[in-house]
Amino acid sequence: MRAIIPLAAILSVVGLLGTPVSVAQEQTCEGPEGVERKERPNLIGERTFRRLSAVHEQLGENNYADALKGLKALKSGNLNDYESAMVNQTFGYVYAAQGKYGEAIPYFENALNTDALPNSAHFGLMYSLAQLYAGQEKHQQTVDLMLQYLKFQCDPPPQAYIALGSSYAALGQFNNALPYVQKAIVKAGDDAQEAWYQLELAIYFEQKDYPAAARALTRMVAKWPDKLKYWEMLSGAYQEQQKDLEALGTLMLAYRKGLVYEAPGDQVEKKLLNIIRMNMFVDVPFMAGSMLESEMAAGRIEANEKNLTLLLSAWTQAREFDRAIATIDRLAPMKPTGELYLQKAQLLAEKSDWSGTVEAARQAIAKGGLKKPGGAYLLIGIASNELRDWQQAMDALKEARQFDMNTRRQATDWMKFVEDRMAVARN
Repeated sequence: MRAIIPLAAILSVVGLLGTPVSVAQEQTCEGPEGVERKERPNLIGERTFRRLSAVHEQLGENNYADALKGLKALKSGNLNDYESAMVNQTFGYVYAAQGKYGEAIPYFENALNTDALPNSAHFGLMYSLAQLYAGQEKHQQTVDLMLQYLKFQCDPPPQAYIALGSSYAALGQFNNALPYVQKAIVKAGDDAQEAWYQLELAIYFEQKDYPAAARALTRMVAKWPDKLKYWEMLSGAYQEQQKDLEALGTLMLAYRKGLVYEAPGDQVEKKLLNIIRMNMFVDVPFMAGSMLESEMAAGRIEANEKNLTLLLSAWTQAREFDRAIATIDRLAPMKPTGELYLQKAQLLAEKSDWSGTVEAARQAIAKGGLKKPGGAYLLIGIASNELRDWQQAMDALKEARQFDMNTRRQATDWMKFVEDRMAVARN
């Protein structure tokens, strides 16, 4: 029953398939590998500065055509490395602002390859370009660039880790992805996004690591206790481990919290019946019957033939004979044969209700279609004997002898017993 969130959907929510997010990092220390990028000089000529400023104004006004025209004129001039990087970066901004990410990428690459931007702009552009790669499903490029980016970061934001983890996951490299996703969640703390937890969970399911998935989902139901899907997924993770009682207990908690009722209207009955059948599976028929009867009364489960048959099975297994008999009275008229009346006769015999046994067995015979009609006559004979109605007992047992060998043998034995009792009664 477990429900698994598709990995592609999670990657989209995480934010790696949409508009790039720029995270400008000012390097103030060496990265984890002892790597430090020295600050670059940012010398720009007055003419270039004025023309770039005009382009940025046009970009701010969404005047992309004039902005591109101005940039092309600038690019044809004599530029130093920093100016060239600035022009390429601005080209990329213009195309990205129009949603033309594929056209923006080469310009951002050129700006980075110049290696002339100051640290803040350089690292922010690395991060944005990695996001653009991911948006174009160039996940290996995303990984390569983010690994390079992280070499220089002594305190990277959690978004950087999730970007790398998500790209590894998109490549199917789940063992590489997981540590970065976990780092992102730990570092973000209470600010960790729900989609990050979903990505971690999806990786566990992809790896079929159901114990880890269950631990993650335990944290998720604590964090989002009103989201039924996480309770259902936790139950599914337990089922994958053959922990059926834990699986049922999880769903029963969600049921008692009323979460099942908040599912889409056409799903409520299906989810309720699933929990009821799980109760039957783990041999808790009384709970199954009580829940099913209550939900039928409330109108959330239809009292149709299929569901009443399930209710009868629950009450019968729970040895709640009165409730089973009451269910038969509702269900038997829906059936084409008298089999249920015969079952009712058997249940009444269990209760030593001999008059009721005779009546129900005769109902079964009258409706017909019995697989073993001799059994109905045999029950009448046995019940009539208990009622000391010897003639009715003998007549029914004689009828029972007309059927299969096993019934004939039992009927013969009972006839001898009844004859002996009649003899004793006469004396």
